Amino acid sequence: MRRVGVLLSACALGACSVVASAGIFAAGGCRVATYDIYGDGGPSGDGSVSSDASGLDGSLPCIPPGTDEVCNERDDDCDGVVDNGFDKLNDPSNCGLCGRICTAPNANMICVEGECVLESCQIGFVDLDPNEPGCEYRCPVFPPIQEDCNGVDDDCDGSVDEPADLPAPPQGLCRVQQGTPCEVVGMICDTRGSPPVTTWYCDYPPEVEFDPLVPNGIVLEETLCDGHDGDCDGAVDETFPDLGQECDNGAIGACRDVGIKVCDPVDATSTVCDLSFPPDPDPLAPRAEECNGVDDNCDGIVDNPDPGDPARVVDEMVRVQHHGLDFWIYRYEASRPDASAQGQGASGARSCSRPAVLPWSSVTYGEAASVCAAAGKRLCSAAEWQAACEGASLLAYPYGDTYEGASCNGVDHDGIPGGDDDDLLLPTGSLGQCLSSDGAYDLSGNLREWTAHQTGTTPGGEPIYVVRGGEYQTPAPGLTCAFTLSQAVGTVVLPSVGFRCCSSAAP
Repeated sequence: MRRVGVLLSACALGACSVVASAGIFAAGGCRVATYDIYGDGGPSGDGSVSSDASGLDGSLPCIPPGTDEVCNERDDDCDGVVDNGFDKLNDPSNCGLCGRICTAPNANMICVEGECVLESCQIGFVDLDPNEPGCEYRCPVFPPIQEDCNGVDDDCDGSVDEPADLPAPPQGLCRVQQGTPCEVVGMICDTRGSPPVTTWYCDYPPEVEFDPLVPNGIVLEETLCDGHDGDCDGAVDETFPDLGQECDNGAIGACRDVGIKVCDPVDATSTVCDLSFPPDPDPLAPRAEECNGVDDNCDGIVDNPDPGDPARVVDEMVRVQHHGLDFWIYRYEASRPDASAQGQGASGARSCSRPAVLPWSSVTYGEAASVCAAAGKRLCSAAEWQAACEGASLLAYPYGDTYEGASCNGVDHDGIPGGDDDDLLLPTGSLGQCLSSDGAYDLSGNLREWTAHQTGTTPGGEPIYVVRGGEYQTPAPGLTCAFTLSQAVGTVVLPSVGFRCCSSAAP
């Protein structure tokens, strides 16, 4: 079937000349459009319209009156003006281009010269970042108010508690006391505590102890032992009353070390015993017990005399076995436990047998017997004392039968060589030649010695005892081992009378 194109024209009938060619029609002075009368798109039968069925300007044909104009870059109403009625320079719904809507988060936008422009922010929002669209920052406080020290951006400028915007700090809250770390203190806006709280705080130096629950920020009482006045009350570490007091390492006897309580450098909430303070010497390790007034083996017993205890003091004694006797006697004249070469000491706990110390004088018979017993010993009998002095050879003097004035400390011995003859008490064992054959020193001279030999009583009934051996002012006859004429009432106290102890058992 042959197809024929039909021309429809808005021109007045007869006013147009029509030329038909291959189904395309043109009318002079009119815009025309062809329509497919077959409904199948043309001779091809595929429903398409031939490409040369367009308007003269190359666009799709427009048949007046067209349709309502919309913003789509076309002349929808066929009036020759594209998108007429749309102000793309100022329309926020078609700003610069059709369909470009001016919108941004939390903002009121307008179109100016074809560009979207922020007119204002929605209530409670501000635009702080030019690189972010719209008003990205929500005001923590609305409406904004003057900035205050509270950790909040009160004035909605994106900064919190900036110093330039803060009001003057409150006055009179800080503790200011002369001569303390709080002497010159101002206030500072800060965040402290747990949970953290931002407010005005007194700007105390680090040595002041801070308590956020107290109005002026200072603890009511110091909690740290640190050498500082942490509560600014004029006293340092007053909550640690043991500071500066004497303390020890908890040991006893010679092992005890004494120190002073100081602040603990590891734990500032407590004190510790500092054992480094002089003049206290370093403690001794446990050692064999000696008769010196010290608990040498650190067992809690000073100068232990118990013969059944292996930790006892082993007194320096010599054994005498002759003339039918078998006993032990002090090697040296008895001395006090705390005696030294310069002084007799003061301890009356027990007697000792030690070299190079001043012997114990000015002692009554009863005291001598008592301190010998405290040492586990007894006063020597007259026979024991004489046997120890004479030896197995029954010598006149401990060193021999012939008197030698310089051998023992009698009247003829010069206690201080050179110058005048000085008669004075010497430390035990000072004269090595004044030694008995059994090994005991000073049985002649230095001090007379109490023995258990009672010769009678005074008219008042007080016992009288023999004192043996002579002393530092005694001439030769009174220095012999057999001399028994020196006697004294048991209660007498003389600087020239001492004693030594004996025992039937080994020390």
